[in-house]
Amino acid sequence: AEADPPAALAYVQTKGAGAENNELLSSIVTTWAEDDAAAAMTWVTQLPAGQERSQAVQSLVSVLAEEKPNDALKFAQTLSIAEQTPMLYSPIFSAWASTDPITAGGLALQLPTGPIRDMALRVIGARWSEQNAEAAYNWATSLPVGQGRDDAMQTILTQWSATDPERAVSAALALPSGTIRDQTIADLSQQWAEKDARAALAWAEKLEPGDAKHQVLPGVLSAWAQNEPDAVAAYVAALATGEAKDGAVAAITRELASSDPQTALNWIQKLPDEMTRQSALELLVSQWSQADPQAAAKFALNNSTGEARQNLLATISYQWAQTNPSAAFTWAQGLPDATSREAIVPGVVSALAEENPKSAAEMISQVSGDTQVIAASSLMSQWASSDPEAASAWAASFPPGETRDQLFANLASRWAKTNSSGAGTWLNSLTTDPSRDAAVGAFATLITPVDPQLALQWAATIADTAARDSEIDAAMQAWLEVDPAKASAWLASASAPNQIKVRFLPPQG
Repeated sequence: AEADPPAALAYVQTKGAGAENNELLSSIVTTWAEDDAAAAMTWVTQLPAGQERSQAVQSLVSVLAEEKPNDALKFAQTLSIAEQTPMLYSPIFSAWASTDPITAGGLALQLPTGPIRDMALRVIGARWSEQNAEAAYNWATSLPVGQGRDDAMQTILTQWSATDPERAVSAALALPSGTIRDQTIADLSQQWAEKDARAALAWAEKLEPGDAKHQVLPGVLSAWAQNEPDAVAAYVAALATGEAKDGAVAAITRELASSDPQTALNWIQKLPDEMTRQSALELLVSQWSQADPQAAAKFALNNSTGEARQNLLATISYQWAQTNPSAAFTWAQGLPDATSREAIVPGVVSALAEENPKSAAEMISQVSGDTQVIAASSLMSQWASSDPEAASAWAASFPPGETRDQLFANLASRWAKTNSSGAGTWLNSLTTDPSRDAAVGAFATLITPVDPQLALQWAATIADTAARDSEIDAAMQAWLEVDPAKASAWLASASAPNQIKVRFLPPQG
């Protein structure tokens, strides 16, 4: 290949296409370009479009960039737009910035706005900061606002923090307010703390109270907690109650839980304040249940009681149901404690209902009692908003009783919010029974503020006397308050139902 590159390349081409042959071809082009770049360039440009040409062009540009980045740039700019990629330009600006970052930076800004320019600025920042981070930072602050500036600045500060973390974080604090600044500060301070937590903490404590300190402290403490959890627990306990303390506890919990939930648990149990401990525990369980819901559930059952247990179980079941609702449901059904089942099953149903309400409905049919009532109500709250017709058919499948009545009322109320006309059509299709009364009552209650006259007309169709009178009273009183003249005129008209006239008009003669 070194003696006769064209012959070697011709031989490789007879072997056909393939990743191995393309790599061999690129290797030959690299060797040839080191000896005779012009000849290699002529050969490469005659190749047809495809993977073979792309790899050969990349190899040629990489060699050219080492000695003559300006020639490499000119060659790259003669290629088709499709061939001009960030990867192609990367070695050009990397090599150039190693010897003349100022010129490289000026040429990068002449590139069209887009991914290639953003990449060039980032690469220049990386190479320049290896030589003089302070100068690279000053250059980056002068760049036009945009993705390229953000990328260059983050790269410079990250590399700077390896040699002078305090100066790098202080420089980040001087950036304009925004998401990039906040994230950079948090990342750099945590990286510093991973190397020297006490030094990073001492610096953070000198910051004035405010957003910057709140951004720095959680990352520093979470890194410190990896090596000295007891010391961090004592430090956090001494913090004043407020956002700073809450943020620190949350950050430490997330960091420890990501690598070892048991370590996180041990740390949480050392927190002296009960409310802080419970909040951290809920966060841990939420994160733990994403990785190992069964272990998280076992912990919650064995280490909590009362309302705290129910909250933890509800969180676990919802997370578990996101990935495996059948397993979550089977586990929940096997719990001997009815209170725990009632806390868990609705969460499983709610998670499943987001993707498959029919499967959630089938799940509900397998439970009974209060668990079924709570779970059915949870499903109806979601299903009624997305497909009220299907939800109405499901509600109608329940036998007469309190659960059916509640579902009808829930459906009518939610349906009326999105399509009162459709809800009215459904109500008209129902036969007279307690479930219809519940639905009409809920519908009338919802529309009373916007159309009390229509609410009164619907309320008058309720069969149960007590329920009917209650809805009529509420709607009529509301109407009399907002428009007494119109309400009184309607009462006296022939269109007003007799039972309403009897209740609100004074007796005649």
